[in-house]
Amino acid sequence: EYSLENPDILNELGILYLKLDENLNAFQFLGQCLSINPKHEKSILAMGSIMQERGDFDAAIQKYKVVANSDPNSAHLWNNIGMCFFGK
Repeated sequence: EYSLENPDILNELGILYLKLDENLNAFQFLGQCLSINPKHEKSILAMGSIMQERGDFDAAIQKYKVVANSDPNSAHLWNNIGMCFFGK
């Protein structure tokens, strides 16, 4: 389904904006995705990385904890968590 109510499309748009270094637009699309599907892991990780980049390590870790419960073997996740603690 190709619709702006599809969380996967919203996530992809958010990721594309993130790659273009347009964090505000990325944040908006990822937020829309999470309003439809609050457990969308890719969006949660991307939101956490935006927060981490801004230096809001505690908020990023809270996002990452959500993903850790469902995907505890994600190397990307644990790398980001480690970098948050390193940044503190």
